[in-house]
Amino acid sequence: MQFFPISTPTVALSISEEALCLVEIKKHWRKTSLRHIARLPLSPGVVKLSSAKPNIANPDEFLTQLKALVKPYRRPLSIVLSLPDMCARTSIFDFASFPAKKPEQTALVNWRFQQDLKLDTSQSRLAFGIYVPTSVTDSPSPDNTEHVRVLGTAIRHEIVEQYENMCLEANLIPISVGMSGLDIFDLYRPNIQDMLAAENPSHDSPPPAVMFLFMSHWGFTFLACQDGSPRFIRTKALAIKMESNHPHDPSLVSESGNQKENTGHRAPSSGEPRSYATLETDTGNTPYPSYTVMKVEKEILATLQYYLEMFPIPATASSPVHLFMATDLTHGQSLMPPLDHIQRTLKASGGHEPHIRVTPLSHASHFHVLNRHLAVSNQEEAALPGYASLMVA
Repeated sequence: MQFFPISTPTVALSISEEALCLVEIKKHWRKTSLRHIARLPLSPGVVKLSSAKPNIANPDEFLTQLKALVKPYRRPLSIVLSLPDMCARTSIFDFASFPAKKPEQTALVNWRFQQDLKLDTSQSRLAFGIYVPTSVTDSPSPDNTEHVRVLGTAIRHEIVEQYENMCLEANLIPISVGMSGLDIFDLYRPNIQDMLAAENPSHDSPPPAVMFLFMSHWGFTFLACQDGSPRFIRTKALAIKMESNHPHDPSLVSESGNQKENTGHRAPSSGEPRSYATLETDTGNTPYPSYTVMKVEKEILATLQYYLEMFPIPATASSPVHLFMATDLTHGQSLMPPLDHIQRTLKASGGHEPHIRVTPLSHASHFHVLNRHLAVSNQEEAALPGYASLMVA
């Protein structure tokens, strides 16, 4: 007899304005496999992503679709909840000194959110990670708490609790809540480190900067690291949708095949890699409207330009600046600006023009897909946020 139904989750629920996606994994002795994906659509306007107010505008339809999605599962069921980055405010803070005790750390990060972002953290749930730059860890006293960078995320209680209450009404127990882009970065971070180490086994000249881009239906999150720790982050809201009549639109088919489916420094608005080679995109083959492609490219270029102007790479740096890209969109890589376009934009902005190397990150080495139908139905991309949240929870 089980008196306490909470167990380590193997199921995640990820949410977007378009759909609810359920991801189930199976844990083996040495690896974890993607076991099941199910996705149900939401009518326009049911979910309206925001970091300032509750997101679920139509709780009745949301709950109806959620209950239908989890109907095959025995409940109560413990899950991991993955939310879009747009639901929260994320920023990077520099501290000349940082306390050692967690309550004092939390109070200090809360204060910085209030001072820098004018955010009332008394009404928010806070999470943060502490990073010590390599220049400090390599110093004679690496245990000191000076020159610390903190990556912090705050989500309003009324937003996260609304999602959690919907889960509880469907007899789901959210064990943890994650932000999709940050969780995906944590999922791929070991892969990124391995790739950088393979490129420079001697570690004589570490890369001057490493950049990460996650692109989704709601927009993108761009995170840049310098000196081994986060330096710049931007989350940009963009509606990214395929042409409605595109034959490969993954929202048209469920996993079972029988259900129809319909911040830090702000820039101005303006696994394994599939290949170690430079990514060259072919926008002519993209399933996205041309105006969407142009809008996304413009914002990515503006973000890169702003970051490199605010935190310039030393002209003496000979190593390329790596940009690793992940996406849960089908053919999402086609939204990346061509590499020559990136270099021309950086050159036109003046100053030192670093050489950018773009590497797309593949989910295939992580998923170890058990059901071959998942791979042929173009559903596996949609599983990435939920899968990442399960793996880093």
